[in-house]
Amino acid sequence: MAERFDGFFNAFIGHGTHGRDPFSNYIYTPSRMMTDWECADMFTYNGIAQKIITAPADEAVKEGFTLKNGEAEMEEQTKAVLSVMEDLEWEQRFSEALSWDRLYGGSAVLMMADDGTADLSEPLNESALRNIERLVVIEAPDITTSDAMLYSDPRSQLYGRPEFYNVTGYYGGRFTVHESRLLMFRGGVLPREQRRQRADWGAKVYEKMFNDIMRYDSALSLALMALSRLSQGVMKLNGLAGKLATDDGEQQVMKRLQLIDMARHMMNTIALDNEDDYRLENMTINGVTDIIDRFQTAISAVTEIPVTVLFGVSPGGLNSTGKADFENYYNMVRRLQKRTLKPQLSRLIDLLGQCSDYGLNLPDKYTLEFNPLWQPTEKEQADTEYVKAQTKEREAATAKTYYDMNALDGSEMRDTLEKNGDYELDRSLDDTIQNSRLGLEPGQPQPNTEGNDE
Repeated sequence: MAERFDGFFNAFIGHGTHGRDPFSNYIYTPSRMMTDWECADMFTYNGIAQKIITAPADEAVKEGFTLKNGEAEMEEQTKAVLSVMEDLEWEQRFSEALSWDRLYGGSAVLMMADDGTADLSEPLNESALRNIERLVVIEAPDITTSDAMLYSDPRSQLYGRPEFYNVTGYYGGRFTVHESRLLMFRGGVLPREQRRQRADWGAKVYEKMFNDIMRYDSALSLALMALSRLSQGVMKLNGLAGKLATDDGEQQVMKRLQLIDMARHMMNTIALDNEDDYRLENMTINGVTDIIDRFQTAISAVTEIPVTVLFGVSPGGLNSTGKADFENYYNMVRRLQKRTLKPQLSRLIDLLGQCSDYGLNLPDKYTLEFNPLWQPTEKEQADTEYVKAQTKEREAATAKTYYDMNALDGSEMRDTLEKNGDYELDRSLDDTIQNSRLGLEPGQPQPNTEGNDE
């Protein structure tokens, strides 16, 4: 006698059946090296996954930068540099380069420079630079190199590094570019052997959070399924076990259930046999939102991006402001600015300073500092000014008390105000006022009291 399984297994439960058992549709794999195609697919079709890539990249360039000579801000030079870079659409280009760096583990910005050389495979002639016409962002999958294209001189600091790259154009054409014409972004930190396997590109952001993103998507799908089953029909069919024991019994049961369900939706009426029974079981979804919140928190933790930014929801809990989350987020963005963006941005600005068309007149040594990420609102600025005004009012009251007590005279108070830099004082009459107090004629020198202790 041939062994057969009870038809009840699939007719009602659907366990293990693709399309009916929800858990058979979600497969979690261990962390691994993701392909470029998988990363591009997630970025294109998953909104949360896309924001994980673009939000920090946009934040890193949003507030701009300032050039400094020591501690002094180079306001004029900064404005001149920003004017040139705005023509090059630097914010869009560098945000895009950072995004592809996070997505693919690397990217590059090709500087289309007017240096008297039409061949991009030639080294950039910095001494003949006239201008930089535009910036072109290239994704890591479109950039390749080989052992034959490396620096081969052991005495060079660049020994073993690529000297040339082959770039695949948008429509498939290929051309060779010298590395001096590229601003290279090399992805996340990886061990050397891992980089060798990836053609010298770095880690991709999705690789460490793929399972967290998939779990969150699964939680949303299962929550939607739970909502659709808040009211579950339960039917008792007389002789069900006997029917399922026959060869075509499962099809008969399924057909019967489909007819009952169709009649209920069309006429809200159910026709039953005398010995059959049908009832509705009301279900609850208590705790589902808490589970979804936990998955959101897990994604926020692994990406270092606040729930407020990723999901557009306010932080929960009593007296929650999300300030700590934003501090962690801004710390992550500052690392991105300092370690990834700043070296390439500084290289571009140095080249702009050498372009004869711009006349930027940058000093030999200067520093680039990114502007603060947190910009106070008008209300916060007004509150700060109010606190400062109250502090000055208390200081003025204290100074007046000292003046009334003859502990300070007017000149000493003026000296203090000038030292603090709060006011610009006219000191042209100070000597005249002092001579009047001493009973001296105008222009008569004041006596020197130093060393007259005897």
